[in-house]
Amino acid sequence: MPSTPAVAPDPHPARRGRARAILAGSVPNLVQWFNLYVYAIFAPYFRTEFFDAESRDSLIYVYALFAVTFVVRPVGSWLFGRFADTRGRMAALVAAVALMSAGSLALAIAPTERVVGAWAAVILVVVSIVQGIAAGGEYAAATVLLSESGTRGHRGFFASFQGATIVGGLVLAQGSLLVLLLVGDRASVSEWGWRVAFAVGGAAGLASLWGARGLRHTGSTARGADSPAPSTMSELFRSHWRPLVWVMLLTAGGSAAFYTATVTVPSLFRETAFGAGSAPAELAVTGVVFAAFVVLMLLQPLGGALSDRIGRKPLLVAFGIVGVLGTGLLVTAAARVASPLAVLGILVLAFAVLTCYLSVNGIAKAEVFPAHIRALGVGFGYAVANSLFGGTAPLIYHATAGEGGVGFVVYLTVLLGVTLVAALAMRGGAATALDAPRG
Repeated sequence: MPSTPAVAPDPHPARRGRARAILAGSVPNLVQWFNLYVYAIFAPYFRTEFFDAESRDSLIYVYALFAVTFVVRPVGSWLFGRFADTRGRMAALVAAVALMSAGSLALAIAPTERVVGAWAAVILVVVSIVQGIAAGGEYAAATVLLSESGTRGHRGFFASFQGATIVGGLVLAQGSLLVLLLVGDRASVSEWGWRVAFAVGGAAGLASLWGARGLRHTGSTARGADSPAPSTMSELFRSHWRPLVWVMLLTAGGSAAFYTATVTVPSLFRETAFGAGSAPAELAVTGVVFAAFVVLMLLQPLGGALSDRIGRKPLLVAFGIVGVLGTGLLVTAAARVASPLAVLGILVLAFAVLTCYLSVNGIAKAEVFPAHIRALGVGFGYAVANSLFGGTAPLIYHATAGEGGVGFVVYLTVLLGVTLVAALAMRGGAATALDAPRG
């Protein structure tokens, strides 16, 4: 009787395990940000479903509620940061994505203002708070999981997928709007298309959790038998306030630049470059922005891989220097350029500079905290700075637009200068504290 052939052992079990962890962290992160950006991108279409259609302020109301998601993010970073440091990064990521997905599914079936009156706005407020808490918690869990799961010498590449999937969420949301405009029109998107986008986002989030079931975080564990006590805010402020402040300073200009480049500048092109109001113009600007977002997404792994060779510091310093020198040119061009090809070129150039920050800022933050408080430190520092400077950037631009944008240019340049100073204060080299032996 012939013997059963032996199954060859996997020559790279640890590498395969880490690759699965990277996938498990990236896919939920992708759908998490897709859910969040669906709200931002489809807000002009569903605004009259939750507020009085005759009100001129309905768009202001829905964007004000989007701003609420930034205000409550520090709460999410505190709750889920502690959860990630005590129960594990993957467990916190799963919980945050589940919360975000539940919010999107609720909006997909929510009754409108014509049916339940002011209660429709109440539903939107509750969902905005829930999704803001989920977004604040998810960032830390995904950032730390991806940073810790990478292999020595390749951590920058692996961690860059966090930035790639953030932009991937933008790509999917923008792509969804493009498809719906192609198969219908603005009226149909306002009537039912936004519900489809929210339903797809919520279902995709739950599907990503199903795909990640059974996977464990293969990087640094949250706690072991000899680990320090669970992370607390008092410990963070008492013993780790220096890296916490550094994370806030690094995030200030980077976050403001991200929302300027991905929200404010595309909106300026929409208003000035394509002739606002016509259906062809709406399709044209949506297509150009979509193409630019795809480029930004693909640039992230390249930036991460480059940082593994030359270090995170040179990229962050380059971002700060070019940002300080070029902010005025970018904002001025966005208000004047009228050629689609020129718009695409300007966006791609701006996104190449942004990549120097977006692709490596996560791992740069993760390496300055010890493992037992890493998620809380990264998440809370990011959430506070993002709430103060990131989500408010589009609002501040429009508030100072009457000055020709000069006030905003000065504001953003100062923030980028702060980020540049934080980058210069870093230690150089590609080595990271995450590579140090545990214990």
